[in-house]
Amino acid sequence: MLLLQKLLEKTGLSLLFTSPVDDEELRQQTLVKINHIISSLGTNIDTDIESEKLGFYPHPENERALNENADSLGYVRYILCDEDGKRLEIPQLNLVSCNCIKMTEAYRLLKSHINNAGYDIELKEIAIDSQGIEAYQDIDEHLDEYMRYFVIHISGW
Repeated sequence: MLLLQKLLEKTGLSLLFTSPVDDEELRQQTLVKINHIISSLGTNIDTDIESEKLGFYPHPENERALNENADSLGYVRYILCDEDGKRLEIPQLNLVSCNCIKMTEAYRLLKSHINNAGYDIELKEIAIDSQGIEAYQDIDEHLDEYMRYFVIHISGW
């Protein structure tokens, strides 16, 4: 058996027989990435909340955020993004869920910080269709796989 394995490695055929990344390993890798993303959010949260209270937080839906007469919308929303600044889209079949994310150290620290400040925090999972558009309705049963992304919503002021 060892001789066969060495022969396959030398010929490069061993790549054909390698096992794919298992579901649990993929889930763990994704959670490590998400934990890092959430921990990096913690550095700006207090400043963002204060800016939002004054009406200067740049919400996509609040075009007046950069003008003096802007109003607070009462929340700050963070989309979990990858290293390139694009939202981190996770396949449906990846085992990561809101509950998994809530168990990460970074999320628990963030939640504790937000709750101690007297604010509310909510983690939302948003499904998107094949064009990357949020799917508010039930996902079409005929779709083999859809993607998801996660949003942290902080409010309560």
